[in-house]
Amino acid sequence: MTGHTARIRLAERKDRPGIEAMHFLSVQGLNTQDYTPDQIEAFVGHLGTYDPSLIDDGTYFVIEETGRIIASGGWSWRMPQFESAGEGPGGQSFGLSPDSAKIRSIFVHPQHVRRGLATRLVKLSEERAVEAGCRLIELWATLTGVPLYRALGYAEVGRIPLSAPGVAPLTAVHMAKLIPAGAAEASAA
Repeated sequence: MTGHTARIRLAERKDRPGIEAMHFLSVQGLNTQDYTPDQIEAFVGHLGTYDPSLIDDGTYFVIEETGRIIASGGWSWRMPQFESAGEGPGGQSFGLSPDSAKIRSIFVHPQHVRRGLATRLVKLSEERAVEAGCRLIELWATLTGVPLYRALGYAEVGRIPLSAPGVAPLTAVHMAKLIPAGAAEASAA
């Protein structure tokens, strides 16, 4: 870690331009081993990187350092935007439970990877979801994010191709984790 102190806080509406710029750099810089340039462009331009309503919900966080947003992420009871229709290509169900908490839109600036920032955001999101009464936590991961989530105890449930105009489908990975009863009390102690 550098000599700077990374500070985590709730995201605010005024953070949207910084969040969106950081997401763009993150997707462009970190997903090149798993997706083609056209798929990355479709991800950013068509599928989107996050739902800004999470900011209003008070469940989305940013990590900033020297006044710049270097990571963001959170959780929600809401389904991700691409799930709102309830079905994927060919009528497949996306499969996230309506009763689970969902880890949403974890992104790190490419110049700040390998510092534990994504792990901090996931763990904080899990803690808040458990405090809200949820033990089942699910997410849709990019192929790039799967190793992080596996290391944090998430298991792969399935894969689904996400369609975007003019490109091969992007593979997303449904992952889930059951938080043991009493975990919230143990982490608070």
